[in-house]
Amino acid sequence: MFLKAWTFLRGYVAVEVTGSSVERFLNMTAHRGIYIWDINPIKNGIQMHCSIKAFKMLKTSAQKTKCRLKVSDRQGLPFIIYRYRRRKFLMGGVAFFVLFLYIMASFIWRIDIEGNERVPTEAILQFSETYNLRIGASKRHINNREVSRAILSHFTDIGWVDVHTRGTRTTIIVSEIIPEHPRLPRDTPCNIVAAQDGLITKIVTASGIPKVRQNDVVQEGDILVSGELPIVSEHTGQSTTVFVHAYAEVWAKMYTPFRFKLPMSYTHKAFTGNERTHHTIQWLAGQQRSINLFHGRISFTNYDKIVSHNQPGSSGDYPMPFIWTQAIYREFIPETRHRTLEEAKAMADRIITDRIIREFDFHIDIVDKLVQFEELPDNLVVSVLITTNERIDKAVPIENPLHEN
Repeated sequence: MFLKAWTFLRGYVAVEVTGSSVERFLNMTAHRGIYIWDINPIKNGIQMHCSIKAFKMLKTSAQKTKCRLKVSDRQGLPFIIYRYRRRKFLMGGVAFFVLFLYIMASFIWRIDIEGNERVPTEAILQFSETYNLRIGASKRHINNREVSRAILSHFTDIGWVDVHTRGTRTTIIVSEIIPEHPRLPRDTPCNIVAAQDGLITKIVTASGIPKVRQNDVVQEGDILVSGELPIVSEHTGQSTTVFVHAYAEVWAKMYTPFRFKLPMSYTHKAFTGNERTHHTIQWLAGQQRSINLFHGRISFTNYDKIVSHNQPGSSGDYPMPFIWTQAIYREFIPETRHRTLEEAKAMADRIITDRIIREFDFHIDIVDKLVQFEELPDNLVVSVLITTNERIDKAVPIENPLHEN
């Protein structure tokens, strides 16, 4: 790519070489170190490409080998300038456009954040602005290494940062630290208590004295496994208490009820096919002003608005300093429709499934799902009871333990 750009800037010609000593001409050209490319055979000779300077050097070789040279095509910037040399305004406009692109390429027009989950993207972007890394900033005023070190020291949840700039795009790649679950030290005496209400299904004790059994109903805060161990001396018969770090895995059934109403009638959007499209150009530099193009009054009473944003060049290394926004207004006629009982139950099942996926962690075992329907004139009342099996054990330190041996 660089070679093509360089030959275009210098200019090059397509030359046809004919005669009886074309092979000798090529050997002499190679011996003199003249660079030619794209050599193709033609009738009674060859066709090739060379630079303007090389073409002048080829004349000596052609005279010695009695070959004829014919320029079949001219390409490159020097020929374009010569062709339009009398059109000063056009050449000035082209020069201004090239200069404008060169100047715009020296600024940052897009910043991407990759790898963050817990740390908000907005927080990283806002902090980066204190080190001149922002949209519209000059690349020569940005020190990527300094920004990387600052982000790494400011955000405690980030363990590795890489900031690199290519073209007009800067990418910040972060790697977050895996959070550690808070655990009590092994030498800290504690009890195992219930984190939530539930019905005990399984208890596995490693240390401590179990206070509950399977099928017991417990409430939040009840002691499941005690860290107090009473010890009776065989010699004296006196009882002493030893406090230990209790540990156990306790599983229990949890019951989560919820209830919602599903209307039997709903509004359906019947689209007419009539659309209006508005375009807006948002300039990213300075005050980020917007320019409205081809706007008119929306005469639709009911419509859906679909907005799409596109930054030209955003998929490459040279995003442009503006965003093209397209807003499509689609007219529709609202129609009132009624659900059948089967359609309402199917929709209720989808709502329940979405809520289970959204509110329950993946490691929780869904044991049962009890759904009851109550038909009303205008609504379908849905009552749901979700039964889960999950761990409810939680370690709580024992206050002021007296260690006795």
